[in-house]
Amino acid sequence: NPISCSEYFMRTLALVICIVRTAVALQVKPHFRRSSSNYRQSVRTNHRNIVCGWGPEPIWHLNSITSISDAAEGLKAITISPPGDVAEGFATPGQYVQIREPGAEKAGFFAIASAPGAAGDFQFLIKEQPPSDWSPGTGWLTSAPAGTALEMSQVMGTGFKVTGTLGDVDTVVLFAAGSGISPIRSVIESGVLKGKDTQLYYGAQTPAKMAYMDKFTSWESLGCAVTPVVSQPPPEWAGAIGYVQDVAKGAGISKPESTAVLLCGMKGMAMGVKELCAGVGIDESRVLTNF
Repeated sequence: NPISCSEYFMRTLALVICIVRTAVALQVKPHFRRSSSNYRQSVRTNHRNIVCGWGPEPIWHLNSITSISDAAEGLKAITISPPGDVAEGFATPGQYVQIREPGAEKAGFFAIASAPGAAGDFQFLIKEQPPSDWSPGTGWLTSAPAGTALEMSQVMGTGFKVTGTLGDVDTVVLFAAGSGISPIRSVIESGVLKGKDTQLYYGAQTPAKMAYMDKFTSWESLGCAVTPVVSQPPPEWAGAIGYVQDVAKGAGISKPESTAVLLCGMKGMAMGVKELCAGVGIDESRVLTNF
């Protein structure tokens, strides 16, 4: 089965953490390039503290599910009320938190679907996934009732680095597939795209697996045109068919020199979108992911 960009990132992250912890346990100092400003290491032999470029260690807060409901086939809409200091840390669309069962060793990484500064609970769109060697899966969370206890970290990651990127662009094209719509929803509803010619290509296997269809009208009112794309359409489907990158290629990107792209979805989709951008001349510095 294809994995999303975020899943690919988390698997890689888990592998690196495992390697580093093993090296520390053996009292071997791993050698990282110190010249990179984005990749730093600090090892204190006495305290075994490790700080790597992916961010700080999670600070866990005991919490619980506020509400849970079906968002689409295989997807759950879950809300969690963050402590005040955690809410204040959510400043950029695309940031995420870690969530785990109380006291569990492994945690899942989940992008926040609501917009920074939005009143009320953090909102999440969580895919139902079985456990694996690198992840606890999400069944314990997606099958739980409201009130179930959990632990949630502080807000983490840089999110979509829109500051300094969108200032000189007129057009923003958004790509999402499956649960990858979570951080893209956060971008749309945050207001950072106000005044831009914005187009969303949102893909799913079937309409039944497409979340947030009830929000398309409100997104359109915010200036974001929505093109839903289905790869396995039922007979009655009258919309776009195939994959988001192919549909976008067919539609064309008229002003690549002043266009930015934000994307989140499975690895194959991400590669296809990046190939599309390179082919039409969108500079890679304006092709943004949320990690």
